[in-house]
Amino acid sequence: MKRHRWIIAGLLSMLGIGLHAVTRIVDITGSGQYTSIQTAITASSQGDTILVYPGRYYENISIQTSGISVISLEAITGDAEYVDSTIIDGGAISWGVWIRQNSQNITVRGFSITNCKNGLSVSSNAIVTIQNCNIFQNMGYNGAGVGASFCTVYLSGVKIYNNDAYNMGGGIYIYGYMGYVNVTFDPVNRCSIYNNTAGAGQDIVAHSINNDLSIPLDKFTVANPTSYYAVPFRAYGNEFQLLIDAETAHHQEVNSDLYVSPTGDDTNDGLSPATALKTIRTAVYRVASDSLNQKTVHILPGTYSRTANQQVFLFL
Repeated sequence: MKRHRWIIAGLLSMLGIGLHAVTRIVDITGSGQYTSIQTAITASSQGDTILVYPGRYYENISIQTSGISVISLEAITGDAEYVDSTIIDGGAISWGVWIRQNSQNITVRGFSITNCKNGLSVSSNAIVTIQNCNIFQNMGYNGAGVGASFCTVYLSGVKIYNNDAYNMGGGIYIYGYMGYVNVTFDPVNRCSIYNNTAGAGQDIVAHSINNDLSIPLDKFTVANPTSYYAVPFRAYGNEFQLLIDAETAHHQEVNSDLYVSPTGDDTNDGLSPATALKTIRTAVYRVASDSLNQKTVHILPGTYSRTANQQVFLFL
């Protein structure tokens, strides 16, 4: 183990990380300097790197110190398996990672962030790079996956999926009203945003952005997104747009009536009562928008319940 850590330290030096700073190793097994990510962050100074070994960390992480990097072994090795095995679990009680106000030049790389009330939040005047993270199965009011308000965020290779917002932007919520926000998506190491749920803007909401927002993606929910999936809520007089360029789609919309039953199955095609879907949300999500030839989601008799049969009553 000691030899392994010397190799890691050598690699960090070769990458130019922490040449005049400290690398703080977090290992939930107790083999590092810390067993808690937050404890290592709190002890850090500008220029430090927090290197997190695999494990499931039940934490609600807050970053206030500028100029630090919080990374998994994926950043050192390039092995994407470390993203899946290095998990920040918010315990369904609070945020996963919160970049606090005025925290600048922050890097978060190589984590899965899940089971949080808002996966990753970036506050005003913060500057952060989020790279090669999976952000999924989080819940929140706005931006259950990622929330960015009055800040600068660079997203590279981030997968944002299966998040559920009560209000807007299940995947990502960008807010710049009466202020400034700058969110940039890497056009080479593309992000993916798909299969999120919200009251409005299932996957993306940009509230009062200052310019057209280019969003190059590897995967989006559908090939031709409407405002049901991605929407800019404009400030008065603005006509800015979300310019989504996705290479693949999570699913193809169905240009047909669909049927739902609490005894159905969401793996069915939903095209008849005999092959009904299980959840109303899935039917609304799959049915194609066609103003000239409107489609109907037929709700078959039965009891529809969040607890009994996983219904999610957000359809707008």
